[in-house]
Amino acid sequence: MRLSHASAFAVLALGVAASAPAQFSKPSAAQQLQLGKQAARELRSKERVLPAGDPRVEVVRRVGRRLLAAMADRTSPWEYSFDVIDSNQINAFALPGGPTFVYTGLLSHLKSEDELAGVMGHELTHVRKEHWAYAYRDQQRNNALLTLGALVFRPSRGVLDAAGLGSTLLLDLPFSRRHETEADQGGMDLMVRAGYNPQGMVDVFQMLNETSKGGRPPEFLSDHPSDSKRIRRMQEQANSMNRNFAPQRPLYFRNGG
Repeated sequence: MRLSHASAFAVLALGVAASAPAQFSKPSAAQQLQLGKQAARELRSKERVLPAGDPRVEVVRRVGRRLLAAMADRTSPWEYSFDVIDSNQINAFALPGGPTFVYTGLLSHLKSEDELAGVMGHELTHVRKEHWAYAYRDQQRNNALLTLGALVFRPSRGVLDAAGLGSTLLLDLPFSRRHETEADQGGMDLMVRAGYNPQGMVDVFQMLNETSKGGRPPEFLSDHPSDSKRIRRMQEQANSMNRNFAPQRPLYFRNGG
């Protein structure tokens, strides 16, 4: 977004011998899947990932399933998974290929499943549109990088041997403004197709913007800052749908359910 994406992301660049033209190619779908799975395993080994029976995991996975069911491109190669990390950080992100992580710090600030669907819809759009792969390709071109990258979230910062492709270098790799706008729009369209109220996406960005005032921004916004113009654009997109939506659904675990 820039919802940091969420994602506050880091790139784990892997040394690969390649010809000059190949150095500036976009990582393939197979490579994105492979690298995303490896990074997810690394995260699960280093972070406190909540068990499947935790109410917060159940709601994240329920929202994830609804979003996936609403996707038009169900034959895509991506393999999605949904996990919750026990941490006070206000963050969420999706790795290349589909592994998606939400932090309890973010969940504690959300009021509705619709807000969560807005966050997750944004992140899943990054995966579907291969934004990380295109960002990596562009970074190669801009900096003449000679390596192929895998993406890991900052708190891990672990060194991965992503499917044996090589050793590592950590670099920041933010998404472009165009990618973030596409993720905003695609995420809102997806959540609406899944039956959620698009106001939830507007509300969560407003909350994050408020949270960041007067101090260090949430991790969720550290690489993807929100601003009033962006929030206004999302509000206009929601209003342009010109239809009535069901009220937002409260997050049941907020009340001990």
